[in-house]
Amino acid sequence: MSELTRLFGPRYRASPGSVYPAIEALQTEGLIHGRSESDRTVYSITPLGERALEDRAEQLASLELRLHVKLAEDDSLESLLTQFKVRLAPLAGRVDTAAVAEILAAAAGEIEDLENERTRSQRKRRQHA
Repeated sequence: MSELTRLFGPRYRASPGSVYPAIEALQTEGLIHGRSESDRTVYSITPLGERALEDRAEQLASLELRLHVKLAEDDSLESLLTQFKVRLAPLAGRVDTAAVAEILAAAAGEIEDLENERTRSQRKRRQHA
C-alpha cells in the first residue's frame, strides 16, 4: 500500500478495503502470484498478467497522463509512442492533418538523427580504441 501512496500521492490513499479485494481478484484471474516472505506477502506478475498489461497499454497510458503518474519503468520507444497516441487522440478531427503530418515527419527525422549520431559516436570510439 505504501507503493500506491508513493505513486499517487495525496490524490489517492490506499486502504485495505480497496487494495485486498483487488489483489484477490487479480490472483483469481491468474494475473499475479503471491508468495510469503518473512511476515508479508510479495506479489509478482504472471506471464498472463504481462499479456494483460500489454493488451491494455493504451488504457494505462491514458491513466498515467490523466493522473500525472508513471506506473511502469518502461521508457521504450513503443511505450512513449503509446503515450503520444493517447495524448493526441482527442484532437482527431480538430486539427489540420497536413500540418500534423509535417510535424510528425520532422520529429521522425530528428529521432532518426539520434540513431545516426549514436552510430557515428560508436565508430569514432572504435577507431580510437
